[in-house]
Amino acid sequence: MYFGSVRFYKHVILITMALIVISSVTSCAFMAISNYHMKKLLRENGLAASAHTPSINSDDTAATDIRKQYNSASFDYQKLYPLLNIDNDFIYDEDLPKSVYLTFDDGPSSLTSQILDILKEHNVQATFFINYSDSMESQALYRRMLEEGHTIGVHSTCHQYATIYQSTAAFLDDFAQTAFMLEQVTGVKPEILRFPGGSINSYSKAVYQQTIGEMLRRGYTYYDWNVSADDA
Repeated sequence: MYFGSVRFYKHVILITMALIVISSVTSCAFMAISNYHMKKLLRENGLAASAHTPSINSDDTAATDIRKQYNSASFDYQKLYPLLNIDNDFIYDEDLPKSVYLTFDDGPSSLTSQILDILKEHNVQATFFINYSDSMESQALYRRMLEEGHTIGVHSTCHQYATIYQSTAAFLDDFAQTAFMLEQVTGVKPEILRFPGGSINSYSKAVYQQTIGEMLRRGYTYYDWNVSADDA
């Protein structure tokens, strides 16, 4: 009789052992494949170093550069442009009368002189958010703006959204050039800015919170708009 015999139990033991081995090998293979695909996915999204990333056990320059490369949460941009800070004593006054703040972006242009003439004629002060231009004509316009009671703020140097909003550091690179130029030309440090495209736009969605936070930390005030003449 086969069932219940010694031979039967031998076969049961052998089959059980075979199933255990096959199950273990299959599980290992499945885990290895899953692990491979997970690492690939992380690498593609910049969330993990590749398999060829060198080990970091020292504090030398090369190791520091590697840490920066794989540390997406680095705040090194805060060390950029140490002079790009202001003492902000801005106070919001809720008791001010209802007002309209007239602002002009992207200048100076060929029309800026005419705009200043009209504003002077009607005794109206405005705010000009400047795009970088250091020509003699532009420098004269910046000085005239301040002499006639207008306010100057920073808008952009290149005004190329894809370049400006690559990172917070990239935004600071763009902002600093215009801010320093205006201070050198007029002797007045600009304290306000208008983000190109507004503080939140389709180009800045990945960095806008970090960038806004950094500009506020440095003491700057930014202004968006709620009415547009659509005359850009």
